[in-house]
Amino acid sequence: MTLMEQIEKQLSTLPPEKQNEVLDFIIFLQQRVGISQPVKRLPLKKHPAFGSWKHRNIDAIRHQQNLRAEWGI
Repeated sequence: MTLMEQIEKQLSTLPPEKQNEVLDFIIFLQQRVGISQPVKRLPLKKHPAFGSWKHRNIDAIRHQQNLRAEWGI
């Protein structure tokens, strides 16, 4: 029997609230050793802010130049 099989067998004997505690402990151990879960990110085009200025009729280059002029660049 593999280690994973042993863990699954022992885990299945516990009530659900104790199984949740085991999961919390696993996550705690992962954080201590620097293992993190991959962060799921939306593609930029699906972000709610994408395209939010498209109806404002603003010249982006002129807007950028005006901002830089305020900064003295």
